[in-house]
Amino acid sequence: MGPASPDVPPRSLVLARQCEVGQAMPPVDNGGERNGDVVAVWVRLAGVGLAKVRFAYSPVFETVMAVDGLRTPGAHAVHLPWVRWARDRLDGIPDLTTLLARLEGPAKPADLMPVPDVRMPDLDAELRQVAQPEADVIRHCHDRLIAPHWNRITAVLEADIATRAATLADKGVEAVFHDLHPEVTWTNGELILHRKPEHRVDLTDQGLVLSPSVFCWPKAWIAIDPIGQGVLRYPARGIATLWADRETPPDLAALIGRTRAHLLTLLEAPKSTTDLASALGVTAGAVSQHIGILRAARLVTTRREGRHVLHMRTTRADTLMT
Repeated sequence: MGPASPDVPPRSLVLARQCEVGQAMPPVDNGGERNGDVVAVWVRLAGVGLAKVRFAYSPVFETVMAVDGLRTPGAHAVHLPWVRWARDRLDGIPDLTTLLARLEGPAKPADLMPVPDVRMPDLDAELRQVAQPEADVIRHCHDRLIAPHWNRITAVLEADIATRAATLADKGVEAVFHDLHPEVTWTNGELILHRKPEHRVDLTDQGLVLSPSVFCWPKAWIAIDPIGQGVLRYPARGIATLWADRETPPDLAALIGRTRAHLLTLLEAPKSTTDLASALGVTAGAVSQHIGILRAARLVTTRREGRHVLHMRTTRADTLMT
């Protein structure tokens, strides 16, 4: 093999990147080929690897993709309300051009996007896996652009995980894979992601992290040469409602009281008692009392996720909200 062109990045860098799965790709036919062109990444999952499939999300990934989205806002139309808000806050972020330079092109460096090792990783813990100066730039971007909306973002991500975890329990992993993204399919023990060029990823031992994301919309992303567990990032459900300000229905407020009606409005996505108390401007004890009454009326359910207790609106409550 001859020497690489100076304009071509080293192979190790290319394979370390996370690549998008474009929605414009044609569907896979004939085992992944269409008109003689390979248009897929095959991800092999079986045995131990399939048993290690789990869900997690990443504050670092959200921040990096949000910054990338500011470069091409037209490709992320659902986030335009946030774009208009965020653009005025870019001035003064140190070394922002350093981060932007590394994000150019359709593939993104995997060293800027660590695989989350727990379902809700801490920003500081994730940034310890990112080299300088990018780690400091990402921290500044998160504080300035993401942190003011983080509770709202995590509510959407948690709701997505809750829905897909229920699908996993009811219908199995195949149903989860089939519903992740229009360009992701599952067949014969392999995830097929429609994109070019051809690439094969074997995760039969390491397993796969399914990572819902807000700012990766409208595409899915796959680590094409993972070290350890693989990761597939996909747009979370409910992104279209993320930047909408939902008003409390006045008829519902008259029926059950304004605070409880507002609480049900906030529970469009799962939230903790602390989140609700902060949003309502009341104590956690007061929220617990309201939740107890709404739970008795079968308008709210509560479940524990590790150390976190999340409250969710029921379908009966959804009917009242319409």
